[in-house]
Amino acid sequence: MNTLFNPREIVNVAIKVEENGKVLYGILENKTRSENLRKTWAHLKEQEEEHRKTFETMRDNIGDYIVHEFSPGAFDVYLETLASTFIFTEELIREKIKQLFNSEIEAVDFGIQIEKDSILTFSALKEYVIEGKKPVLGKIIDEEKRHLARLISLKEKLLKN
Repeated sequence: MNTLFNPREIVNVAIKVEENGKVLYGILENKTRSENLRKTWAHLKEQEEEHRKTFETMRDNIGDYIVHEFSPGAFDVYLETLASTFIFTEELIREKIKQLFNSEIEAVDFGIQIEKDSILTFSALKEYVIEGKKPVLGKIIDEEKRHLARLISLKEKLLKN
């Protein structure tokens, strides 16, 4: 994919993925039989909504958050690749919302992948955020890391049962 992105588009991608994640986690919350998983999906759904709001604020005040606008040809290849991967992840989320999962472990594995992709993408975006605003994005990255750890722990428990 040879799409060039500017910071606003990158943040819009993040907003869309958070929205899709919220829908996915909501569906998983309603479908699971495990109370522990239900609580996890509910928590992740709420977090996705909070992250979406944060990214909307960032997008609406892009000049207050981003160091500079990128011009075609000056865009960092690493960030472009991650954004493209994130768009691919967004398509996967939409597909999974339609077909769901064959097992709870498969659902947790998918959640793990979403969280990993989020961490990578948001970490790359953080390099372009104004120094004083980095804690805003840093908080989301830290939350995504906690989500990842929680899902890994859940997977281990599911595998033991």
